This record gives sequence, structure tokens and C-alpha cells, in this order.
Amino acid sequence: MKATLLFVLPCLVVMCSVALVAADPAQPLFWSSGQQKDFDKQAQSKLNPERHLGTERLLDSAFVAYRNGPGEAEIHEKQADLMMIRSGEGTVLVGGKIVEGKPSAPDEIRGKSIEGATRYPIAAGDILYIPANTVHQFLVEPGKSFTAMVVKITPKP
Repeated sequence: MKATLLFVLPCLVVMCSVALVAADPAQPLFWSSGQQKDFDKQAQSKLNPERHLGTERLLDSAFVAYRNGPGEAEIHEKQADLMMIRSGEGTVLVGGKIVEGKPSAPDEIRGKSIEGATRYPIAAGDILYIPANTVHQFLVEPGKSFTAMVVKITPKP
């Protein structure tokens, strides 16, 4: 029993500390327009050319995404996306059926494409909400790009 407690207690302490570090802050945060422009540049500088995606994390639940080409079809089983398009233009396919979908991480599925989706053209100033467990895919024409702030939302049951 004593050996079990000596193992379990440190594990609980580590798990609690990880949960505290992983949480969004409890205090308000403010980002000036200048800071937001810097986030956009940082996201672009982290571009993964194979995925056509660069990101800059603001919070556990929010990040800036830069895209300069098409992405994979994706499903976030437990989180919705609220996207605020900051610059550029593209298209988001939403709904339908994922083609060749496979788990890529816990509660995440990635696939080749989507069949039967609705097309949403996006440009600076647009906002798009994608419900949890809804397939979507980003398309960007050659020579074009867009930057968006993405907020992950866990829907209430």
C-alpha cells in the first residue's frame, strides 16, 4: 500500500501541474493591432510547405493560421472552429463525406478530400463557424493565401 501511494501521489501532482499549465489564462489578455500583425508574420514564418500551413499559438484554445495552398480534409470530433479571416482569400469546403479518412491524433481525422461539401468563399473580415465533428477542408488558389484567427470551442452537451 505504501509503495502504491509513493507512486500514485507524484503522478497526481504531475497530472495536476500539467492541467494547470495547459489551461487558458483566467485573466484578460489584450493584443494590439500591431501585435496581431506580428502574430500573422510569425505564423507565415513557420510555414510547413507540405501542409501549406503555418501557425502561431496565442492560447491553448486560439491560434493564428496562415495558409498558402490546399489542406487535407479534417474532422475535429469534439471541438468546433470559429474562424475570423484577417487577410487574403480562399475557400472552405464544409460538410459532406470525408474521403479516405484516418485518425491522425486523438479525436482528429484527416483525409484526402470531401465529397458533397458546401463551398464557402472567404476573404478578410469574414467569420465562419464549423461545428464539432464536421468535415472541412481549406482551398487556396496558387499565388494566393489567407490568414485567420482560429478559436477552438468545446460545445456544451
